[in-house]
Amino acid sequence: MPGTQAHNPGARRAILTIAISAIALETALLGMVAPLLPEIELRTDAGDEALGLALAAYAIPILLISLPVGRLADRAGRRPLLLGGLILTGVGSIVIATSGALPALLAGRAIQGVGSTLSWVAALALVSDLARPGRKGEAIGFALAANSLGAIGGPALGGIVGGTISFEAPFILVSVIAAGIFVAGWFILPRAAALPPGVPIERPSLRLLLRPAAVLPAAVSALGAALLGLVDFVVPLDLDRRLGTTATAIGIIFGAVALVDALVAPPAGKAGDRFGRPPVALAGTLVMTASGVLLATLGTVAGATIALGVFAVGMSTIFAASVPWLDETFGELNRGLAYGGLNLIYALGYTIGPLLGGWLLGNFSADAAYAFIAVAAAAVALALAANYSRTRRRAGDRAAVAQR
Repeated sequence: MPGTQAHNPGARRAILTIAISAIALETALLGMVAPLLPEIELRTDAGDEALGLALAAYAIPILLISLPVGRLADRAGRRPLLLGGLILTGVGSIVIATSGALPALLAGRAIQGVGSTLSWVAALALVSDLARPGRKGEAIGFALAANSLGAIGGPALGGIVGGTISFEAPFILVSVIAAGIFVAGWFILPRAAALPPGVPIERPSLRLLLRPAAVLPAAVSALGAALLGLVDFVVPLDLDRRLGTTATAIGIIFGAVALVDALVAPPAGKAGDRFGRPPVALAGTLVMTASGVLLATLGTVAGATIALGVFAVGMSTIFAASVPWLDETFGELNRGLAYGGLNLIYALGYTIGPLLGGWLLGNFSADAAYAFIAVAAAAVALALAANYSRTRRRAGDRAAVAQR
């Protein structure tokens, strides 16, 4: 929001570090329980659909509050939401660590989801606030590198720490990290003034995401989130059941993939600044289509790791294009609302993904889930290609008229 700009380069870097750290932490919580699903299955005797709910419970409350939180971020400022979200993240993690049954675990995941909404929306809006002119895609790309590192690194954290120490250890670690970011943020984050009541901002409504300019970037973001949720659910169980892969090994695989993901986001965002968001989004969907084919055909641990790496490249490219694309459709004064909408899209996709993955895995097979990845990504790629071709044709027609 206006007034959040930090003119001191050192202060700007410190603020961005806090924001990006919060983004990584909150996104890590999405899939952190993924490699622990086999142990949750043993502890609770839950079926595949119930296990899918263990992932989706984090995202469900986000569906209810993302747009109001986005509006609040524009009205009240980024700082109170970011810090309040970190408190709830720590509380939810402690609830999970001390839970002995599935209902308590689901409650902890829901608390984490509320905290994530507050922090994630405020932090990503803050990064956009601080972006230099003409380099928004690059700045958001770095934030999305942290986002992607969290999204795929979360399962790595859960698998490695949970597999080598205990089920409770990853959640205790998260609460400690959240407390550390909170303390740093308390002293570093700016106390930017809230917008005056008379300043016009959009009302929080789902119709915002159905505006013609927002439909395609929203659809691309939803695709990435849904397929990420599906992969986070299906791949760990498939590796465990089909190949006997341990939770620690699954965590290491996801950790390696996270490095690929984090490296791709900044250059993909920069490419969007230079060539435009739609063609970069199209490239990402094509790569993701290939990853679905690879996951279905490479039946070894090494093959799955390669396929997940390709998936990470596609996912990172998709978000590096679609997030600034959506941001630009809302405008500066409604930036918090834009990221509230993005969080809603992300949560909707990540709610559907694990539930769909549970249904496909329970009624068909893991390969059916991987085939769905390829088909869904290809469908969105076709829509992007058609829109890009239509836009270029219209631009050519306007240029021809102007030359007459």
